[in-house]
Amino acid sequence: MLNVVVTETGPLFSLEEAKQHLRVDFDDDDALIETYADAAVSHVLQYCNLSTVPAGEGPAAAFRAAALMMLGDLYAYRETGQVGSVSSPIQISATAKALLAPYRWLRV
Repeated sequence: MLNVVVTETGPLFSLEEAKQHLRVDFDDDDALIETYADAAVSHVLQYCNLSTVPAGEGPAAAFRAAALMMLGDLYAYRETGQVGSVSSPIQISATAKALLAPYRWLRV
């Protein structure tokens, strides 16, 4: 149920927003979408080596957009785990990486 809380006020996006992003207008996949949404948010936070989204509207928008992009890939390619004919597993997109780059902590 979108259990990944990334700010003190609640989830990064709602189930309704996720379904709107995916262009899903039925309830059959709600549990699946929530699971993928949790995974997407967790993945973008892990990519940045953060446990929460930095404060501010800019970071919140960047993390939200990146997580929604990741959710879209997870949902669209759920059968194969691969993007189109590419033979590698789904990874965070270049666009999402660009959005998250200013907030990423690199481990050394």
